[in-house]
Amino acid sequence: MIRVVGGLVVVVLASSAANAQSGPLNDAQHQGRALFNQSCRVCHTPPALNAPLYGPALSQDTQRGRDDVLAEIIAEGSPRMPGFKYQFSPDQITAIVAYLRTVPAQQSASSQPTARPVSAGERERQQREAD
Repeated sequence: MIRVVGGLVVVVLASSAANAQSGPLNDAQHQGRALFNQSCRVCHTPPALNAPLYGPALSQDTQRGRDDVLAEIIAEGSPRMPGFKYQFSPDQITAIVAYLRTVPAQQSASSQPTARPVSAGERERQQREAD
């Protein structure tokens, strides 16, 4: 019981620190944070201390700061992520992007997704998407 409570305290403190670094949020950013917590957090934040991520950590540097590219990935998905264009309206997707632009980039190795084998076909598809 003590370990769980201690872990929760650390997660809450880390979350508070991230929000404090980014300053106060406007209404759209608040909405984006709520939507992110509802649908994105499960894969894009660590589930426990020192736990790996299922997807990449998201921040203001995601997609090199290009809002249009990030919004398209949220809407259409990627080879490893479902699209959310039927779950979220365009305004909601814009709100998620606005919130992510307030999240400082993580510099730790734990912010990287877990390693998994990648097939040659998937590697080629990833390279095409990167170009």
